[in-house]
Parts: sequence; C-alpha cells; structure tokens
Amino acid sequence: MIPTERPLDNPINWSFRVARVRAIDIRVHIAFVLAAAIVVWMQLPERGSDEPWALTQVLSDGLGTYALLFLLVLLHELGHCYGARRTGGRADEILLWPLGGLAYVQPPHEPRAHAITAMAGPTVNVLVCALSCGAITAWSGTLGAVPWNPLHPLEPADASFLPTTGQLWLIRFFGISYFLLLINMLPIFPFDGGRLLQAWLWPRRGYRGSMEVATGIGMVGAIAVGMFGLFAAEGWLLIMIAVFGYLTCWQTRRMAKEGDGLEYGEMGYDPDGFRGRFDDVERRPRRPGFFATRRVRKAALREERERKERGRRHAEVERILRKISSEGVGSLTPREQSLLQEETQRRREAGSDLR
Repeated sequence: MIPTERPLDNPINWSFRVARVRAIDIRVHIAFVLAAAIVVWMQLPERGSDEPWALTQVLSDGLGTYALLFLLVLLHELGHCYGARRTGGRADEILLWPLGGLAYVQPPHEPRAHAITAMAGPTVNVLVCALSCGAITAWSGTLGAVPWNPLHPLEPADASFLPTTGQLWLIRFFGISYFLLLINMLPIFPFDGGRLLQAWLWPRRGYRGSMEVATGIGMVGAIAVGMFGLFAAEGWLLIMIAVFGYLTCWQTRRMAKEGDGLEYGEMGYDPDGFRGRFDDVERRPRRPGFFATRRVRKAALREERERKERGRRHAEVERILRKISSEGVGSLTPREQSLLQEETQRRREAGSDLR
C-alpha cells in the first residue's frame, strides 16, 4: 500500500500530485521540475556567442522534448499498472522523476504475474514505436527518416533527410519511445529485461535463487554498459544507467542472500525507478480474458436453451398423457408415440418413471 503519511526526511517523497487516472495517483517529483529548468538552460547559447536564438525556440525544443519524455514514461508506467491489475494485483501510484518513472505496483507473488507486469510496460513502447514508425514512413516516404540508431535516437538514420517541423517532432516521439524500450529490455535487474529473466528462473531455482542469479547477471551487464558508455559519444546517460543498475542489483542481491524481507517480496525497483517493497496483499480474483468470458457466455446460452427444451418436452409429454387418459393409446399419432418412447427411455435411464 502507498503510505498515507509521507515523511519529508525521505527525498523520494518530495513530490506533488498532478492527476489521477483510474484510481492511480500521478505525482511529479520536484527534481523533475528542476531537471526541466536545467534542460532549458542547457539550450541557451553560451555567453558572448554570436549564435542567433529565440526564447520561444529554446522553450519549444527543451520543454517540448521533455514533455514527450514525460508522456512516454507515463504511458510506460501505466502499462505496468494495467499489467499488475490484470493479474489480480494492485496499482496505486506513479511517480515521475528525472531518472524515469516509479510505478508502485503489487502483483501477486508468482512468476507469471511478475512477468506480465514487467512486460506490460515495454509492450506499450512497442505499440508506440510501431504506430509512429508507420506514420513517419508514410509521411516522409522513406524508412531512412526513422531513427534506428540507438546511440542517436533523435536523429533520422539517413543523415541526408531533412525533416519538416512536424516530422521532427514525430521522429523525436519515436526515438524517445525506442530508447526507453531498449534500455528497459537490458538484462539488468531492476529493468524489465532483468525482471523477466528473474521471473523465468523463479520456477527453476526458487524465488531467492532466481533473484541471486538475475542480480548477478545484472551486475555484469551494468559493468558492460558502463564500459561502453565511457567510450560512447555523450555516454554520461549510459554511465548513470549502469551505476543505478549495479547499485540496485548489489542491494537486492545482498537482501536475497540475507533473506531480508524476501519471503514475500524484495526491495524492488520499477524498471524506471523505485517501486518499493512488495507487501503481502489481498489478491483480487483474476478477471477472465476474452476467450474465457466467451466460453462462459456460450455455456450459459447452451444451458438456457437446454432448459427451455426440457420445459417444452415436459409440457408435450403431459399433453400426450392427458390424451391417452381421455382417448386411449390408439389415438396417438406416430410422432407422439415416438416422443413418448424417447421420454420413457430417458426417464428409465435417469431412474424415474412417467407419472
């Protein structure tokens, strides 16, 4: 559960609510606002520079890109919340901060539920990338306009392509979602890839054993990402991701070995940030899917038809018995005789007699 009291000595609680979507509080950390101001400041030309600039352009480029990041991270986290609820778990709050999103979710403590919850976020990014890729290609007439290079996710793959303003924002929309998808699928716990790996290992090695293996692989993966970031252009973001992933893996691995709070959950993190400790929650009945609901509906309709047919046959048999009583057996038509024989045989097999 999300605590009703938010002690301010914990920096994670320095946030304010901006919206509520389907009983999920959307909160923004004050660091997110400060980061937006820094982004705008970084867009300003250096003092003494002769580079022409306009404040409106700086605001549109800096804040506009940051707004796209806000929207896409929010959609990603809502995907996690939807996945958790579909498995019978809970989803109470989303916190947006500079390192991404923090979805406070509590799926049932089982591998399948954790896997579905983890995969629901990247699925949103896949859908966004597919739709925006199709739109970019149709608008520009070339796949080269799509920013396939993960090291330059905001630039068209074809450097000779010059996008219009509208195409540029659509390219950024794709690029940010594409980058979030790739980062979250890294096999580094607590990113989605690491959580899926842990859920896959869970039935084979048990909960603690799977956590130890997944976090061990995650620590190695974090080191690899950090080494790559040292030599990549503007690799500071990869280094930050590597440090965050390594520290999270190290902390969770230590807790797994010591058994600190891991009987029913771990100090977990959402693929984009802090999720909090999973508590023992009251499991809600899992809502049936489309095909299960259809099977139940068809069975109910079939039962209703059979009930009406039994009522119709019973009324017809009663009419035939009254006819025999008043006119004799010889008055029955061939169809009435056949129906009476079938009903007599059915009731004999059921252990009852015609009355």
